[in-house]
Amino acid sequence: MSLLDIELLSFWSALVGYSVATAIALWALVFGKRPERTLMGLILLAFLLHSCAIGARWIRIDHLPVGNTFEMLSANIWGLMAAVTIGYWRLPRMRAFAAIVLPVVMIMMAWMLLLQRADSSLPPTYHTVWLFIHIGFIKLFLGCAFIALGIAGIILLRAAGVGTARLARMPEDEALDRTAYRCMGLALIFDTLGIMAGAIWAQDAWGRYWSWDHLEIWSLLTWLSIGLTLHVRKPFNTSPRTNALLVVGTWLVAFFTFFGIPFVSTALHKGMI
Repeated sequence: MSLLDIELLSFWSALVGYSVATAIALWALVFGKRPERTLMGLILLAFLLHSCAIGARWIRIDHLPVGNTFEMLSANIWGLMAAVTIGYWRLPRMRAFAAIVLPVVMIMMAWMLLLQRADSSLPPTYHTVWLFIHIGFIKLFLGCAFIALGIAGIILLRAAGVGTARLARMPEDEALDRTAYRCMGLALIFDTLGIMAGAIWAQDAWGRYWSWDHLEIWSLLTWLSIGLTLHVRKPFNTSPRTNALLVVGTWLVAFFTFFGIPFVSTALHKGMI
């Protein structure tokens, strides 16, 4: 079996696994079921298959597969599912968050499948260790924010009276809010480190740390949004529902930064493309 065969088999098997996991998570939320071991095993298996697909592609094309939109979407789905896997394992009392975030992954998968899956090539500016550091920290940031999004979704669903049978067994809103706050705190740390690593990479690649292009401006707006979400709590004594809305708003800003700007920017620095 060739590397291409391994890549394709692993890739499509992972997508089927993610799809089935999403369906099970939504079914469990709506009907108050608890197939947690089954869902944990399925998420882990699909994630490992996706890792195998990315690894096979990496070996086959002989560079980190982040050179085109398809590869970057695949890498970002992989990063988000890594966060879901860890969060599902480490937060057993809050596992309903999977029903919130997995449909987001499905939307990204649908987008990815509409794109050309041609092999990519990387320019010389990508051949630096700072690329790995920058991407790694950004993946950690997005993963932490993704878990916070799922927990915030639980708070908002509970307020709207959706899935009450399942959500009634979960911690109180205040406990969920504290966990989301910690996740967003980690997101701020990793985003800060990711921006710093990206600035060092930009200096090596283009001779400047910061150029105020569209992606850099929106990266700053994302960072400020996280800071606002974290710091508004104490002075204004905001409720868990308000904090949840701020988390959702911050995620939307981050999503546009990393998945919208590449399609409207004409600058050399275009993020995921």
